[in-house]
Amino acid sequence: MTDSLPDLLDIAREAALAAVSVHHRAATGASTKGSPTDLVTDIDREAEQRLVAVIRKYRPDDSIVGEEGAAIKGSSGVCWILDPLDGTTNFVYGYPAHAVAVGVEIDGERALGLVHDTSRSCVYSGIVGQGAYCDYRPIFARTSNDLSHALIGTGFLPQAAVRDVQGGVLRYVLPKVRDVRRSGCPSLDLCAVAAGMLDGFYEFGLGRWDIAAGAAIAEAAGASIALLAGKPLPDPLLVAANPGLLPELLGLLDLALLEQVVDPQGR
Repeated sequence: MTDSLPDLLDIAREAALAAVSVHHRAATGASTKGSPTDLVTDIDREAEQRLVAVIRKYRPDDSIVGEEGAAIKGSSGVCWILDPLDGTTNFVYGYPAHAVAVGVEIDGERALGLVHDTSRSCVYSGIVGQGAYCDYRPIFARTSNDLSHALIGTGFLPQAAVRDVQGGVLRYVLPKVRDVRRSGCPSLDLCAVAAGMLDGFYEFGLGRWDIAAGAAIAEAAGASIALLAGKPLPDPLLVAANPGLLPELLGLLDLALLEQVVDPQGR
């Protein structure tokens, strides 16, 4: 068994393909999890089982954490972090932004990621410190540090009360940037930062599986990643942008959050 990062990336690629096969043959029947806007399908669970099976075949001593409940403790120091279907609501509605995301941490440090975009049949990958790719073509984060001309991605949690506060943050941010996009698939939003399709991305309260793969790819492509307290919104606040833009984006979000604390109605 080897800890070679390219070898681990090859395993991630094979595992993701196994999960993608579930996406491709699945019907769109769904049940609800928590609220009508937070949907889960049997696809999630079966896709996660496929991911785990491939990883365990090659890496029986590794840890695995998955959104749908996988929680395997290993002894190798390598941890696989899995989102078997990121953008579940998009998938159910046929909206083109959903993916399988596989991230790897080694001794608690972000190491690599692979995101297979199942709506567009392309694969993003990256090894931190060694570069990032889309379908084996190199990709790079944008270098502009002018926030007023920045295209920024974001996302929203399903709870209505939380969304109300997130809307207040957005009201503060929107006039100060070029524009804002929301795909509903954070792993692909982070890949968009990696590929220069977004200048930056922020979102509150994401799970570890939402972040791991895309953040590794964005970092491999030259972006910086910040994980911060999100008060009054759920932790963490994830922010990704190139190193020149990140401080200005963080400052803008700090002011937006302060406004929500002082005046939660955004008046």
